[in-house]
Amino acid sequence: MKKEKISKVILCVLVAFTFLSCLKPKGKEKKEQQLNVLWINADDLGRELACYGNPDVSTPHIDKLASEGILYTNAFSTAPICSTSRSSIITGMYPTYINCQDHRTLNMTKLPEGILPITKYFQKAGYYCTNASSEDFSKNGKEDFNFLNDGLFDGTDWNNRAEGQSFFAQVQIHNPHRLFVKDTENPINPDKVFVPECYPDHPLIRADWAAYLESVQECDRQVGRIMAKLEKEGLSDNTIVILFGDHGRPHLRDKQFLYEGGLQVPLIVKYPKSIQLGTLNNDLISLIDVTATSLDIAGLEVPDYMHGKVFIGDKKDQRDYIFGFRQRAGDAPENMRSISDGRYKLIWNRTADRPWMQLSSYKKLQYPAFTLYHVLNERGELGSPYNLLMAKTKPVIELYDLKNDPLEFSNLAEHKDFKNVKNKLFSTLKTNLKEFEKHMVLEDQATIEKAKKGSAKYYINSLKKQKPELSPNATNEDILKDWEKRLVK
Repeated sequence: MKKEKISKVILCVLVAFTFLSCLKPKGKEKKEQQLNVLWINADDLGRELACYGNPDVSTPHIDKLASEGILYTNAFSTAPICSTSRSSIITGMYPTYINCQDHRTLNMTKLPEGILPITKYFQKAGYYCTNASSEDFSKNGKEDFNFLNDGLFDGTDWNNRAEGQSFFAQVQIHNPHRLFVKDTENPINPDKVFVPECYPDHPLIRADWAAYLESVQECDRQVGRIMAKLEKEGLSDNTIVILFGDHGRPHLRDKQFLYEGGLQVPLIVKYPKSIQLGTLNNDLISLIDVTATSLDIAGLEVPDYMHGKVFIGDKKDQRDYIFGFRQRAGDAPENMRSISDGRYKLIWNRTADRPWMQLSSYKKLQYPAFTLYHVLNERGELGSPYNLLMAKTKPVIELYDLKNDPLEFSNLAEHKDFKNVKNKLFSTLKTNLKEFEKHMVLEDQATIEKAKKGSAKYYINSLKKQKPELSPNATNEDILKDWEKRLVK
């Protein structure tokens, strides 16, 4: 009898212990409870998506992501070109502060002391960090950082992590970067698309725009494959997904420019089992805020030095301004800065003596509009306001009312009614640049000449592969005829 009573007591103790174990604070199981964080980063992806209101493109997978999460309508990159923007995103810092302002910096330096890429913080917290190509998870995704580093990732596929280990992952989608990919399944008719009014309505522009939208559709398919992988592997309920473009769309007056088309990007955040389904958010967001926010939502401390702000949750920090940076891109050296409060936008052209349309071997090779503008201007057929871009010099200050002039054609910098707006924005920009440019090292003339020679070599080699029938000395008229032959039917 006594043995039976003892057995019952032991059984009761075990049951009670098991019950109490289930009630222990979740913080003690932090490693098992940590959320995975997935960045889906698409090259040159603008807001030309159905969920952002574009009726000419089919993007069901990105639309689904938006319907399950939060769509941000005012997100911007820090720079209108990949390596500069990506250097900012991975560190949460403005590019000039970390000396990463020049595209594919020739004289790379290490990050300033104390500043680390976001992966180092995740790794320290026990995360497995990956960077993969969307087309093949066994291959590295695009990095293109402008600073010296000793390797930022543990692998390419999160499936190689230890059992129970959380992951931070980047999956890189090449599309819709040029060269554009044709969509044979769902082709887009150039004659029926709406071409943004910041470009002239020309058959070549229409054909190029339709090709871009088809490449966006291929990007959407890649997003679908990534999300299907998450679902198939049972990770959807424990992974935060953040989708964005590394900068704005790859068109003239957009990429490599500080106008809205070069800086504005899509941004969608999906929480596991989110109750905020299909939410729209109009807050000003910089892509460096994605860095700070990713750390915070994973339960990690955000370093005090980071320029990025947390835009979700209890630690949300409202942003007042968006800052943009443009320096040398290939063989086109520049020094431009911008600031926007969401309503008004000021651009400071510190190299105002140079034309907007100075030689860019990359654009000459891949942008039909680059050649078209030159030819139409030479013929006297490039009308206003498009011919403004062909000026031999730039104004030192540009000021735009984004509400009434979203295309940024009417410069209000010298308008007396906007003097106070200009002065406030310019003063705020200059004050902040004292901090943001703290570690910036300007390229000397020898480095710029080296970059120009490298771009000239790139142009000739790429021309042989992509357009062997064209001579490196082909005139703008010759290049235009080639573009029309390729794109206009």
